[in-house]
Amino acid sequence: MTWQPSDEWRGHERPYYAVAGVSDTGMWSDSPCPSDTGQKELADLKAFLKRHNITTKSMTSPSSNLFMVKQWLIVQGPKFAEAKKLVQQYLATHETHLLHD
Repeated sequence: MTWQPSDEWRGHERPYYAVAGVSDTGMWSDSPCPSDTGQKELADLKAFLKRHNITTKSMTSPSSNLFMVKQWLIVQGPKFAEAKKLVQQYLATHETHLLHD
């Protein structure tokens, strides 16, 4: 895991082999990053990578925001670099709201 700062005081942990992630603030009526939206975007990307014969794992990591966790797709092994390129292609050609590399 590596620490990804968002400013001097805040940030989140990022798994080393993460190829994409979303912020998850739960399903409250005022959640800026609803769980269901993030999970759908991750599932769609996971299916895209699977069509390219890339297996992923899911992982959750904490953040400094008490109301947010990070959800990640992990690719370990020799397909990591290929997966990173495919994620960039996916993000450039698909409309997403929470998904990031």
